[in-house]
Amino acid sequence: MKGRVAVKGDVAEWKAEEVNSLRDMIKSSPVVGVVELQGIPAKQLQNIREELRGKVTFRMSKNKLMKIALEKTEKESLMDHINAGAAFVFSNENPFRIYRLLQKSKAPAPAKPGDVAKNDIIIPQGSTGLPPGPLVSELQTLGVPAKIDKGTISIERDAVLVKHGEIISKKISDILSQLKIEPMEVGADLAAAYENGLLFKRDVLTIDDAQTRSNIIKAFSNALALSFDRRIFTKQSVKLLIQQATLKSKSLAIGANIVSPETIGPIMSKSVAQALSLSKLLNGAALDDELKNKLNVSQSSAPAETKVVEHKVEENKDNKDKDGEAGLEGLGALFG
Repeated sequence: MKGRVAVKGDVAEWKAEEVNSLRDMIKSSPVVGVVELQGIPAKQLQNIREELRGKVTFRMSKNKLMKIALEKTEKESLMDHINAGAAFVFSNENPFRIYRLLQKSKAPAPAKPGDVAKNDIIIPQGSTGLPPGPLVSELQTLGVPAKIDKGTISIERDAVLVKHGEIISKKISDILSQLKIEPMEVGADLAAAYENGLLFKRDVLTIDDAQTRSNIIKAFSNALALSFDRRIFTKQSVKLLIQQATLKSKSLAIGANIVSPETIGPIMSKSVAQALSLSKLLNGAALDDELKNKLNVSQSSAPAETKVVEHKVEENKDNKDKDGEAGLEGLGALFG
């Protein structure tokens, strides 16, 4: 049968069957990926498989057989990502979804001698809950500010025990174990995935969802602003351009007193405002009661003002007469 591995010579039958089975799965699955399972305990691997059941199917086999199964298939480019501890994953989900599912399935794990710290390993401030013992001096030797406080070993402030990229020694592994700190992560890492003729490598799959969403929104906003400014008609910009044209045409019609159902109200309001502004220049006697009310002009305001002025003139006259009489009296007294 075409595409099947024939059993020849000393090739074990089970190997041929394994290759044929893998090839069938590779061809029938929309998305095929290669994951790294090196160093994952059997119990942890079982938990991952159970958690992702129905979404991702794992298939482990010998690396050589996996590569043979990929030969002469459209997904042959995955061969370069098969290393020790590799396995196939098959899914209907897209590669980015598979990557996120695998990342979420990871669990904390204790550090073993020889492990490389993926991040700074920090001993947090506070009580460790451990009784006094040699651990205090061991921590102090490593630069961790440890002391005895209220009958337990306490850390005065956060301290970095191992820096990112450093190899964890047996001594540090034992200390972390005593402190019940599990700085490592155990889980399947997606090395690459193939979908619809495209190969997605790990560096492409490790994207920040929130940042990517923000970038897309920003790009859309910039494109919309550009199309609006340059009068480029698109499905998104045409509505804004029509709204702008409507507002401008309405404003022009109001300014030119072109009457329509949309402009009659603003034109009448404009006319009333102009009439009131002109009325302020007229004498109050020329205004009717309605205009006076609108202009807040009282009929008695002008006469009242005249009376006040006349009263002030008479008052000043009386004061001058009194001052004159007082002056004459003073001169008479002076000359006898």
